[in-house]
Amino acid sequence: MNKVYIVGDSFSSPNQKGDPYHPWYIQLGQLLRINVVNKSMIGVSQDWCWWKLAQDLPNMTAEDQILIVMTHPGRYWYFDDKPQMTNPNIVNIDSELSPDQLQAVQGYMTQIQRPPLDIQQMSHRLGWLQAQCQQYRLKPAQILCAFPLYIKSPYPMEEHINWETYSHVKISKGDLLTHVEQPEVVKGLSEYDLWKGWDCRYNHMIKSNHTLLAETVANAITDQTPIDLLTPNRTTGVLDNNTISDSEFIEKELDSSSVEKRKTYLKTEFQKPWAHRTGLFDYFKKKNL
Repeated sequence: MNKVYIVGDSFSSPNQKGDPYHPWYIQLGQLLRINVVNKSMIGVSQDWCWWKLAQDLPNMTAEDQILIVMTHPGRYWYFDDKPQMTNPNIVNIDSELSPDQLQAVQGYMTQIQRPPLDIQQMSHRLGWLQAQCQQYRLKPAQILCAFPLYIKSPYPMEEHINWETYSHVKISKGDLLTHVEQPEVVKGLSEYDLWKGWDCRYNHMIKSNHTLLAETVANAITDQTPIDLLTPNRTTGVLDNNTISDSEFIEKELDSSSVEKRKTYLKTEFQKPWAHRTGLFDYFKKKNL
């Protein structure tokens, strides 16, 4: 049977072993009647995703489909054995890295990293993907943007890069953060204030939107068109401070085991992310990272 190869971050990372729920990527395979090979992992960067994809390329056939859930271009694969530690806003990053490693991350982000460079490197990755799909005679790769495609920058990068001309790369209209994840929360309430760093949704989406996303992606793959996240056919404005204790809603839309784990986390482990605690958050915010 043909396959769809998926690489990405927490928007597509597999749920825990033994969990019977079928997230959007499993539903996608069912809709297309195709095997799903999912190499996604929570917290990873674009360069890690492209590395995983490169390992599978020689095994792909002309009937297979590449689907990249493209994470934020500002993430970086700092340490070979810790590919999920790419983001200073990860709550426990300072408990996972040594002081020297934390210093290296801080130095890179404050002294080297900048949005134009991140966007340029992302453009190189997309160009490589275009070339590989042509070389291996594959279907156009589908890019499902997890975050906005451009980082705000004093340099108008979008005026110099036109990925729409690529014949073998289809980039989604809209992104998962802006057009699926955030709109699920009632207006006026931030996601951090709601979750306190522990999102109880599968892949940052309520179950209703998993089904709708699977259908949207399946249609795009079938028609060989960009995935359309701009069409307003998803559930919005349903998450507030009361839903986390609504047992009926939890069962219908959330990961119930994650809800229970969150209770323990808030009692025993809750802390603001490392970047907040060190005063770096405002600096990174100015760089739109």
